[in-house]
Amino acid sequence: MRELKPYRTKQGLQKAIDNGGRFYNFFTHEDDRVVTRAELAKAAGVFTAGVNAFLFLEMAQQGLESKDQQSIIDLLDSGLRKAYRRNKPKILAPSEVERGGTAGTSVIVTGYPKFVEDRTQFTGFIMIPIMSGKVMTFMMIPIFDQFDVYEVFDDRRMRKPNSMVATVRGQRFTHEGPIRFGGVLRKLTFEDSTQKSHKFYLDTLFYTKL
Repeated sequence: MRELKPYRTKQGLQKAIDNGGRFYNFFTHEDDRVVTRAELAKAAGVFTAGVNAFLFLEMAQQGLESKDQQSIIDLLDSGLRKAYRRNKPKILAPSEVERGGTAGTSVIVTGYPKFVEDRTQFTGFIMIPIMSGKVMTFMMIPIFDQFDVYEVFDDRRMRKPNSMVATVRGQRFTHEGPIRFGGVLRKLTFEDSTQKSHKFYLDTLFYTKL
């Protein structure tokens, strides 16, 4: 999980993503006004321009005007631009996640987080992949064993409905204002369906304090 501060100028973000890629990307060049997969991946701190890279780009440009955001997207090479538009993260209010989200998709949620102190409040389990020899199996563990958990609300009144956001354990947010979270929606599993309070949790990759 990484804190991401949105760029305030188109020129700043353009310089960050038109970066020439890593040293072994021989055919990419910085400042040529064409952004490749390798360059976007480098800016996002990942090795392939997939979900993480598109989340980075979408959150990095949230401080720009619409016309400047479009100028940035126009810099992407044609294949990358098509992939971005196909996999562009969905922006949802916390109250919209349960009905508007789909497991496995990237989502950006902005709201007021409340740390879940009482572990008995939620009984959700998550699936963890485990390699046994050459066979991949999955184990169900309580979400609190893997993450810190927050309920995120639309506004300061913190009224339901809300969404569930999971972050790196031990990195408590003390920020009093709203936070923008970007990540991938994952499915929650429950041993007893009557205790089900959320269908999804957001597995956070980036966050921005507002």
